[in-house]
Amino acid sequence: MAYKIFISMGSTATTEQREFVDAILSSLKTVELSPRIMNENEWSHEQPLKAIRNIMKECCGAVIIAFTRTKYPSGIEIRKDNNRELSNISLPTPWNHIEASIAYAYNMPLLVIAENGLKSEGLIEQGYDWRVYWTDLDPGIVTTEKFRGFLNSWKNAVEEFTKQQAESISNNVMPDKITIGTLLKSMSIPQLWKFLAALLTVLSAAAAAAFKIGGGKWPWQ
Repeated sequence: MAYKIFISMGSTATTEQREFVDAILSSLKTVELSPRIMNENEWSHEQPLKAIRNIMKECCGAVIIAFTRTKYPSGIEIRKDNNRELSNISLPTPWNHIEASIAYAYNMPLLVIAENGLKSEGLIEQGYDWRVYWTDLDPGIVTTEKFRGFLNSWKNAVEEFTKQQAESISNNVMPDKITIGTLLKSMSIPQLWKFLAALLTVLSAAAAAAFKIGGGKWPWQ
């Protein structure tokens, strides 16, 4: 079974970026992972954030491919005590941070692959619940033992996440564990009205049948 994996990446602007991304995507497919990419094999009429959330809910993990989107020769980082001068600043698309945050909120396993030279900040830095795989934009890295080990380790986390999700769903739908109160609380207002309408229809049909069987009399008459 191929697990759906959400891919966070900016639009590729150079041949080097495209070839690197294609190599990563190909390596995912070889280990039976199905990359899902907005505006490449996933489309939606909804606004981006809502569409991303809905698509991500169907996935078992997220891969963040961060490469240069913006470059500044120099700049200043404003700090509380002393400002800091910066030079040769490279930043990825901000969507890498946004989509990584959404995936993390869903407790999804994250695989973060970042181009060497990017400013290490936000979700693309060490110290969180994942390690960042820093690399040059070289398609050949996917054949290295280091990358394959990194990928297989992350895939194990994807499989464990999928197992836990399946167990959670199974426990939530066990008939002997569902009370009427729990069922009603889980319904939206439209669903509740449909349920009450269906219940009323059933009761009406049962009452009509009882009236007919009773020879034109109600059971209590």
